[in-house]
Amino acid sequence: MVKVGRSGQILGAVVMLTCIARTDAAALPLATNGASDYSIVTPDAPTAQEQFAAAELQKYLGLISGAELTVRTESKATGRKIIVAVSPRAKRASKIRFAKADADSDAFAIETDGGDLLLIGSNKRAVIYAVYTLLEKHLGCRWLNFGEHVRPGSGFIEELIPKKPMIELPELRERHKASLKIRGFICAAWFGNTPMQIVDWAMKQKLNYFLIPVAQYESAEDWRKAIVEEGMLPRGFILAVGHHSFHYFLPPEKHFKEHPEWFALVGGKRQPGGRRGGQFCLSNPQAAKTYRENVLAYIARHPEVDVFALYPNDGYGWCECENCKTGVPWEERRKYEATQDIYLKLINPIVAEVKTRFPDKRVSVAAYVNYTQPPQKERPAPGLDVTYAFFTRNWFTDPIGNATGPLAKRPYAFDIARKHLARWVELTKDGGGDVIMYEYYTGRSAWRGRPYPLMHLIPQELAYFQRIGLAGCAVQAHWNARKYAAANLYVFARAAWDTKLDVDATLTDYYPHRYGKAAPAMAKHFAQMEENARHLQKYFVRGAEAIARRDKGLADCQRFLDEAKGLASTGRAKQLTAEEQTLFDAYRKFQLAKQAKRSDA
Repeated sequence: MVKVGRSGQILGAVVMLTCIARTDAAALPLATNGASDYSIVTPDAPTAQEQFAAAELQKYLGLISGAELTVRTESKATGRKIIVAVSPRAKRASKIRFAKADADSDAFAIETDGGDLLLIGSNKRAVIYAVYTLLEKHLGCRWLNFGEHVRPGSGFIEELIPKKPMIELPELRERHKASLKIRGFICAAWFGNTPMQIVDWAMKQKLNYFLIPVAQYESAEDWRKAIVEEGMLPRGFILAVGHHSFHYFLPPEKHFKEHPEWFALVGGKRQPGGRRGGQFCLSNPQAAKTYRENVLAYIARHPEVDVFALYPNDGYGWCECENCKTGVPWEERRKYEATQDIYLKLINPIVAEVKTRFPDKRVSVAAYVNYTQPPQKERPAPGLDVTYAFFTRNWFTDPIGNATGPLAKRPYAFDIARKHLARWVELTKDGGGDVIMYEYYTGRSAWRGRPYPLMHLIPQELAYFQRIGLAGCAVQAHWNARKYAAANLYVFARAAWDTKLDVDATLTDYYPHRYGKAAPAMAKHFAQMEENARHLQKYFVRGAEAIARRDKGLADCQRFLDEAKGLASTGRAKQLTAEEQTLFDAYRKFQLAKQAKRSDA
C-alpha cells in the first residue's frame, strides 16, 4: 500500500499489521463458484443483534460470491459453520471470554477453529462489528459514506462490494476493541430527521451512539418506528434523547401565563424563553418540581432510551433573581455568570431517583457556553455523565491538546478548556460518570455547509481525549455532511475506534475507492485545503504577505481540482469532483468575503 502525505506526495510503502493472522494453515473455503459448504449459526434463542449480524453476513457473502448460505440455530446446525454470537451465548463461543472492560470497549474476536469460523462479540453490538470487520478487512468491502447509491442494489449507503468467485480465509486469531467507549453522532433537530443511511453507515463504521433531540424524537412517530425501532435498536446503538430541552419538560406556552415566576428574570422582567434561548428559574421550587416530575414521567414512558440528556435551552438567558445568581464569573466571558452549580442542584436529585427507579438508565448534563466551567461547590451526583461542548473554540485551527499552536497565547481558547476537561474527569470518575466531547467536525454556524478538511486534526484530538480520561466523542452531524464533510466523518469514525489511526494510510485507501483515477489529484487538493482551512485566521488579517499566501493556496486548490476533473473516468468520479468544485467555490467565496469585510473595517 502506498502512503500519501499531507502535501499529497507519495511517501513510500506501508505495511499495516493490526492483529495476529497466521497463514501457514489450510485456508477456509467459505465459498467457491457460487456454492458453500458453510452455514451461518446463531445461538438457539438469538438476540435481535445476533439475528441482524447473521443476516448481514448472509447478505454480503451472497453479494460477493453469489453463494446463498443458510442461517441456522446452533442445535440444528451440521457441517461447517460460521458462528455469529455474543460470548458465551453459543457453546462453540464459550472458550472466547471477555473482561468487563473489554465489553465496555465493544471488543470482539475473529477466530478460526478447525474448519469453522467464529465471529464473537463481547456485547450485543460487538458481534455486528465482527461481521463488518471480517467483510472489510479480509474480503475487501468498503462503506465510504452515507451518500447516494453507487450501483443498483448497493443499499442505503455508498458502498463498494468486490466480486470474488472464491472466498478463502487463512487461520485467524484476532481480537479488536475500541479506543473510546462512546463514539457517535448528535443529530440536532434543526438538521431534520436522521435518515436510515446515517444509521446504517454508522454501524458499519463501528460507531455506537446517537443523541436525538427530544422534540424531534416525539414529533414524528413514523420516523421513530422506522429509524429507531427498526434501525438503531436491532443494531444495538446507545440511544440518547434530550439535547436543549428545558422548554420541552417545562413548556412556557403551558405554564408562563399562570406562573411567570417559574421563568427567568432577565433585565428585571420575567421571560418565557424557549429552545433558542432563555431558561427557567431553577431556584423556584415549584418549577423545579414540575420539571423533575415531567422528566421522570418521560423516562418511564421510554424504556428504549438509554441516556436522557437533560440540557438547558440553547444560548443564555439565565435567571437573575437573587436565589439564582451565583456571583461566580464565567472565566471565558466575564459578562456572564457561571451557572453549573445551580444547574447541578436541579439535575442531581433526578439522577438519584433515576438510579433507584431505572437503574439501567443514565442521565447526562451539558457543559456548554457559561456552564462549561466546573462547579464551585455542588458536585455531580454519582453516575452522572457530562457532555462538554467547546463552542467558542477556533475548531479548525489547532487540536485542543496542542499547547504550542498559533492560538496557544489566547488562553480562553485552549488553556481554560483543558483545565475544565481535567476537572470534569476528576469530579465524575469516582461516581462512575462518563465525560464525552461534543464536537463540530462537520462545521458550525456560518461554516456549516462549506468544506473544512480536518482529517489530521481529528485523530490528534481523539487521542488527547483518550489520554486525559474522556469516555468518548460525539459529532454534530446531519444528512448534507455526506457531501462537504465526508472525509472528516470517515476519519472520525475510524479514529474513534483506534486513536492511533494512521491517517495517511487511511486516506491512501479512501481516495482511490472514492475517486478512481482522479485520486492522486484529489489527495493533493484535500491536502492543500486542509492546510488552508486549518490556518484561516492568518488569511483574515490585513497585509500583503497574508493575502498572497491565501491567494496561492486557493489557486493551488483549484489547480489540483482541475487536474482531478480531467482524470475522472467514471460517472461517479465525475459527479464527486463536480460536487467538490461547487463546495470549493462556496469556500473560496466565503473566505474572500470575510477578508474583504475585515479590510473595509
